[in-house]
Amino acid sequence: MNTAEKFYTVAEWLHLEKSAELRHEFYYGKLFLLSGGSKRANRITSNLIEILDVSLYAKGFEIFDHDVKAEVVPNGIYRYPDLVVAPIADDEDDYIVKHPVLLAEVASEGSSQRDRIKKRREYLEIPSLWYYLIVNQNEMLAELHLRDNDGRWMQYYFTEPEEIIELSRFELSFPLSAVYERWKGEAMPG
Repeated sequence: MNTAEKFYTVAEWLHLEKSAELRHEFYYGKLFLLSGGSKRANRITSNLIEILDVSLYAKGFEIFDHDVKAEVVPNGIYRYPDLVVAPIADDEDDYIVKHPVLLAEVASEGSSQRDRIKKRREYLEIPSLWYYLIVNQNEMLAELHLRDNDGRWMQYYFTEPEEIIELSRFELSFPLSAVYERWKGEAMPG
């Protein structure tokens, strides 16, 4: 199927995605094939889910992994972030999170520029979003963008295992080392 030459409606794309073996992101009618993730990226995403899941569910939020779509621009842009956190009440669609509060991407050499520039620009425009977390899979580096109570975006970098990532709206904090547990199939680096 050559998806580059045809423009799709959101409904057509959703219909295709329900039975597709490969996932495609939707960008204003164009479909872009997603590559598969690495074991390293999968471990990092699993660690984030483990850190967030129980605590956030008790506070009214659910976590979804890279198989659930996030609405970035209604009827315009739909992405498959590596991790999405949304209020439990965001259940108007079985396949799309419409009001994400946290999005996380695990950046590889191939996706780093897109995650840090293009997706960041798109994600920070989502009205419901509080946090955008980018975790590098090849070195210990996490980048957190957080919206303060006045609506301004702040940016923080974490590079040391003992540094604490604080998600104050969730009343949750954790060391960077927890994100990199079992990194590269070994003990945490450093």
